[in-house]
Amino acid sequence: MANFLANFVPPKCQNNENEAPEDKVKPDPLDPKNIANSILRLEELKKSTLANTKHQNDSGDVLEQALSILRHTESIISSIRRASVGMVSEDIEAQTMISSVEDTPKAVKEWLAATFTKQIFGRRQAVEPPKFRSIVQAVRASMYVDKITRKTSQAPVDVSPAAQMLQEQLNNWDIDVFKYDGLTTNKPFRGLFAEVLNRYGLVKRFKINLHHLENYCALVENGYNLHGNPYHNAIHGADVLITTHNLISSTGFAAWMTDIEILALLFSAMIHDVEHTGTTNNFHICTSSPLTIMYNDRSVLENHHISSAYRYLDQPDSNPFDKLSKDDFREMRGIAVEAVLGTDMSAHFTQIKNMQNALFNPSTVNRNTAMTLILHCADISHPTKTWDLHKKWTDNLMEEFFCQGDKETSLGLSNSPLCNRAETLIPESQVGFIDFIIIPSMNLLGDMFDALLLVQNEEANASGNKPTSYKKVDRPWDSRLAENRKRWKELVTPKEETPAVNGRIKEEEESKPPSRPSSQRNSTEESPVRQNSKRHSQTDPASSRNGGPKVAASNGATTENKEQSVSVEVTP
Repeated sequence: MANFLANFVPPKCQNNENEAPEDKVKPDPLDPKNIANSILRLEELKKSTLANTKHQNDSGDVLEQALSILRHTESIISSIRRASVGMVSEDIEAQTMISSVEDTPKAVKEWLAATFTKQIFGRRQAVEPPKFRSIVQAVRASMYVDKITRKTSQAPVDVSPAAQMLQEQLNNWDIDVFKYDGLTTNKPFRGLFAEVLNRYGLVKRFKINLHHLENYCALVENGYNLHGNPYHNAIHGADVLITTHNLISSTGFAAWMTDIEILALLFSAMIHDVEHTGTTNNFHICTSSPLTIMYNDRSVLENHHISSAYRYLDQPDSNPFDKLSKDDFREMRGIAVEAVLGTDMSAHFTQIKNMQNALFNPSTVNRNTAMTLILHCADISHPTKTWDLHKKWTDNLMEEFFCQGDKETSLGLSNSPLCNRAETLIPESQVGFIDFIIIPSMNLLGDMFDALLLVQNEEANASGNKPTSYKKVDRPWDSRLAENRKRWKELVTPKEETPAVNGRIKEEEESKPPSRPSSQRNSTEESPVRQNSKRHSQTDPASSRNGGPKVAASNGATTENKEQSVSVEVTP
C-alpha cells in the first residue's frame, strides 16, 4: 500500500531517506497545480496498469476512484481560493475608496473601514441556493395583491390603540415605531408579528398556534431587552420587521416568493438582533468574551442571535412552527441562518459587490441572496425615514457607541471608531454613513427589485398570458435620504472655526452669484441620490484626486464636497 500511495506524490516531493532534506519550502499539496500534476501521473499510471492484464481488474478500479476524488478536490480548492481572493480584493477596494475621500474626517473613515469591511474570512456557503422559479410563481401575483394591500387582518378584532395603529399605518413607510412601542408598553412583537403574518395568510397556511406565537414573541421581547440597549432593542427589531414587510409588499416582490420564504424572511427580521449585547463584534473579539470563544471570532453576535432565536423554540408551548413539515422547517431555518448572518456589517461590501455582479444577468440571481440583501437594507434603513425618526435613531445609536467607549476606557483599551464621547463628530459620521453605505445600498436594492420583477414579468408574457407592461417600483427612501443628508450637512462643523467664522461665511455666500433654482437644474436630471449611488458603486481614483466623489447637495443638485463645506452656516 505504501508503494502504491507513493505514486501519487510528484517526483520533486519524493526524498531518499538517506539524503539530507533540501533547504526549500515544500510545495503546497493543496495547490491546484500540484493536484493537476498528480492527476496526470495517475492517468499515466492507470494506462500502464491497464496494459498489464494481471492487475487490470483490481488496480484499474482503484486508480479510477483516486482520479475522481482528486478531480473533485481540485475543483473545490480552486473555488475556495477564487472566493477568498475575491473577498480580499473587494475589501481592499472598499478600504481604498473610503481612504481616498479627502473631505471625510479620519475618525469617520476608520469607523467605515472597521465596521463595513471584513478583517477575517467569513462563512462561505458551498452549496448553491435555489434560484428564482420561473413562470409558476407569476401565477401567485393576483392571489397576493389583495392579501398584501388590504387594511384588515383575519385575526380576531382587537380595538386596542396599538392594534388600531397597526391597522391604519402598518403599510406606511414612516410609521412611528416609537409611538407604537409605547402603546404596547414595550411589548411590540406580540401583536405585530401576528398581524404581519396574517397580511400574507401565513397563520392559516401553516396552522400557526396563536397562543404559542404569543409566548414565543414574549421570549423574543425579553431577549431584546436583556441588556437595556439604547439602540439594539425590541423597538429596533420591530422597526426592521415593519420595514421588511413594506419592502416586499409595496414593491410586489412578495408575489414571487413562496409562503415559506415570506415566513422565513419576516421571522429573520424579527429575531435578527435578539440578545444583542450593545457592543460590536470587534469589542467581543478584543476582550475574548465567552461568545467569541463559542463562535470562533466569526460573526459573533449574528451567530448568537440566530442561535438564541432557535433555542426559544424549545421552551414549553413556545414553538408556533411545530405544524410545519420537516422540509418546510428545514428550508425556513436555512433562509433564516443565511439572512441573519448576512446582517454582519463586515460583509457589507462583499454583499453589495456580489449583487452588482449578479444583476448583469438577473435571471441568475438566487432567492436567498436577494432576501439577505432585503434584510440587510432594512437593518440599516433608519436614514431613509423622516428626519424626526432618523435623528432619534441616531441619538440612540451614538449613545450605545459611547457606552461601549466607556467600557473600553475602563478596560484600558483604545476607543473604537465613533465611541469616544469627547471627540466623535456625529454630523460628519452620518454624512459619511449616508454617502458610502446607505445611498449605494438602497439604490442597489431598488435596482434588484426592478431587475427581478422585470424578468418575471417577461417570463409571464412569454408563457402566453395577456401581455402586461412593467412599472418600476416606487422608492420612498430617495427623498428622505436627500433631506436627511441636507440636515446633517447643515450641522457639519467647518474645518477652520473662529469667532468670526459665521459672519465671514455668510458674507461669502451673499457675495456669490445667484445659482439657478434647483427645480430648473433638476428638471431633466436624475435624482441626486441615484447619481450618488452610481458614483459610489465603484472606485474612481480620478474623482478622489479631484476632491472626492460628488454627493447630493442640500438644494437637490450635485456639487463637490469642498463647495458644500464652505456654503454651510454654522449654528453656534
